[in-house]
Amino acid sequence: MLIELLISMVVLTVGLGGLLILMISALHTDNRSGGDTSATMVAEHVIEQISAQPANSPNLIPFTDCAGTVWNVNPVGAAIGAAGTGANGGNGADLTPGPTPGGPAGIIDWTQAYAGVPANYKMQWVACGAGGRQTTYDVRWNVISLSTYSQLVVISARPAASAQSGGLRFVMPVNLRTVQGM
Repeated sequence: MLIELLISMVVLTVGLGGLLILMISALHTDNRSGGDTSATMVAEHVIEQISAQPANSPNLIPFTDCAGTVWNVNPVGAAIGAAGTGANGGNGADLTPGPTPGGPAGIIDWTQAYAGVPANYKMQWVACGAGGRQTTYDVRWNVISLSTYSQLVVISARPAASAQSGGLRFVMPVNLRTVQGM
C-alpha cells in the first residue's frame, strides 16, 4: 500500500509539473497579447490624429507620453519616388516593396535602424501601466501623397524590446494603413 501511495504521488507530481508549465506559458501569452493591444492602440491614436488634419497640412501634431516626453508627429507626405523620400514610399520610415512594381507600398520595414528613420516620423512612446510599470513602444510611420487633397498613411508599432521577448519569442509589429482626405 505504501508503494502504491508513493507511485501515485510521483504521477501526481509529474502531472502538476506539466500544468505549472502550461500556466506560466499562459501568463506570458496573456502579457504579450496585452502588449500587442497597447501597440495597436498607440498606432491607432497616431493614425487618427494624422487623419484629422487636412491632407496638405504642414503642421506638426504634438503628443505627450506617460514619461512627459513631447513627440511631434509630422503629417506631411510626399509622392512615391520623390527626392529625399523613404524607400518604397513617401516621407518617413522605409517601406517594404509593394506587391506590384510602382504600385502601392507595403508595410513599415523594420530592418531599418531606428536612427535611420527621419525625425518626426518615429517615436519611442512610453505608455503607463498598472503599478507604475511603463512600456516603451517603437512607433514609425510613412505618409504618401496621392494627390493634393489625399494621402496614404502607413504606421507600425511594437514594444521597443520585442525583437526577442522571453528568449526566442518574436512579437510581430502592428501595421495599419488608411487613406485620408478627399
